[in-house]
Amino acid sequence: MFVDLHAHERLYSPCSNMTLREAADAARAAGLDGLCITDHGSMGIRETEAALLREIGFPIFIGVEMYTRQGDIIAFGLDSLPPVRPTAGEFADFVAARNGFCFAAHPFRSVGGGLGDALYTLRNLNGVEVINGADSGYENNLAAQACRGLGLVPVAGSDAHRSEDVGRCATWFPEAITSERELVAALRAGKGLPAVRGNDGIWHTVTVP
Repeated sequence: MFVDLHAHERLYSPCSNMTLREAADAARAAGLDGLCITDHGSMGIRETEAALLREIGFPIFIGVEMYTRQGDIIAFGLDSLPPVRPTAGEFADFVAARNGFCFAAHPFRSVGGGLGDALYTLRNLNGVEVINGADSGYENNLAAQACRGLGLVPVAGSDAHRSEDVGRCATWFPEAITSERELVAALRAGKGLPAVRGNDGIWHTVTVP
């Protein structure tokens, strides 16, 4: 099962220009089996668009991209968010206390927003986005090296803000995932593998260097 773990829709991420339905349609067209909506600092789409989520009939899982004081962390398995902007360590601890899963998003992005070397200090960080669809190969390679050095779970996501960018990369799971609880369990068990789609439209898993 191929799931894009990092995408934004425009209702709660104003930097995005695609609706939830457009994101789902793009995911289907890209040959994905699931899509994660990780809006900036919000999981409001879960309640606001509950009826639409059911109507779409495509596996969509809701997470969040939290802009901590040190950089962005994506998390799954939460029912609420911290009331004030946390440090990276505080947010990772917050996720751990709720048995969720969190990973460093685009940690070495040159234009900012990533944790950078701060990711080495977080005791409860679970994974690293080793392939981000909006980052350069050099930036992704730095992330992969950090992930391997720390022994964390490697994941991949498109970071799509437009329909045409959905599914630029994804994370592969060996078993079907039907709920956010199952997604968290699979991630925590380290079952996911980063994947990219070739020019022939076929998905391929990637070994972290």
